[in-house]
Amino acid sequence: MKRTPLPSSLIALLVASLLLSQLGSAAAAERDPVREWFKPASGCDGWYQHISDDDVIQLVWVVGEGGTLSADQRAAALGAEACTGWQEASPFGGEGALSEENVPGPLLADLELEVELVGESSPTALQVSVKITPLEELPASVNLRLMVTVDHGDEGGLDSHFVVHHYHWSSAFFHDAGNLTEWDYTIDSSRLTEDGIPFTNEDIWRLNVVALLVDDLNNSILAATKSRVATPSSVPPTGEAVPFIVVGIGLLAGFAVIVLAERSREVGLPHISGGLQLVKGEWQATVLVRAGKHDMVLKGAHSDAPWRIVKPPRGQRLAAGEERTFRVRLRCSGDETPEALTRWEVDVEELGGWVLDLRLPPRGES
Repeated sequence: MKRTPLPSSLIALLVASLLLSQLGSAAAAERDPVREWFKPASGCDGWYQHISDDDVIQLVWVVGEGGTLSADQRAAALGAEACTGWQEASPFGGEGALSEENVPGPLLADLELEVELVGESSPTALQVSVKITPLEELPASVNLRLMVTVDHGDEGGLDSHFVVHHYHWSSAFFHDAGNLTEWDYTIDSSRLTEDGIPFTNEDIWRLNVVALLVDDLNNSILAATKSRVATPSSVPPTGEAVPFIVVGIGLLAGFAVIVLAERSREVGLPHISGGLQLVKGEWQATVLVRAGKHDMVLKGAHSDAPWRIVKPPRGQRLAAGEERTFRVRLRCSGDETPEALTRWEVDVEELGGWVLDLRLPPRGES
């Protein structure tokens, strides 16, 4: 059968259309959308389903009696009623019913968020640093909003995510294009406790920090970013082996090789954190796995006696930099419930097989 070649003009048109569609997709994906939920303290049926949504910055505001003033103010600004969802400051009807207003607009500023713990043996404060660089001149009505959210809080145990407990805003940054502001903010433990935020070594993994640039005149979100509050994991730290004395250039070069290898392992191996909680008489662990700079496979997990992991996750692939939350059940064969020492088997591209330890202190019924 003879095939008729396409005219060159038609081919050029098709290629141009493809390139434009790809450019449009890239522009729309410059940042994750911000999704906000407004619920009364009594809760809303079926809301646990939104927890599994990835690539979204989520905030749950508790409104009305038992809620916070900042939540009521945000709901009033948007005109949001209880038990409604909003994305990009517009009503949200679900993933299958997104409107143009639910898609993030052009990115008008770069935000870089860093969160560090203050304190040695136990945390005493959160140190938050935000670098703000407007990409064009911003109106004076634009301000920075900072929220600390809590997962698995008293509002709903393991089904409670992203609940805003701490809110702060500031307009003290440069609004003109290209002018960098390094904005620092410290939240001490007494303020966090006052806001109902658990702030112990065992609870740090439940906290998230969100930074937004919001225009108060129309409630539009001009930039957004988020960061988990990292907890120590069992990944080997760098620089632990310091030579007693360096003799000659050969030893110095050998030490440099060791340090570089350790650094490569640190950035290449995954980080794990998590918690263990009694839910309806059953022990449930929520474990966050964040891949390093290499792709990885979670091959399995087990725990030391008297604990046993029921149906551990196996064969789970994570791309470099990907985060994923796993929920597993644990059973304890003893009368007492000591700290659970769990071991997570991973296979990391270019680094091979590793076993990472994760200690899970048990917490009581939520």
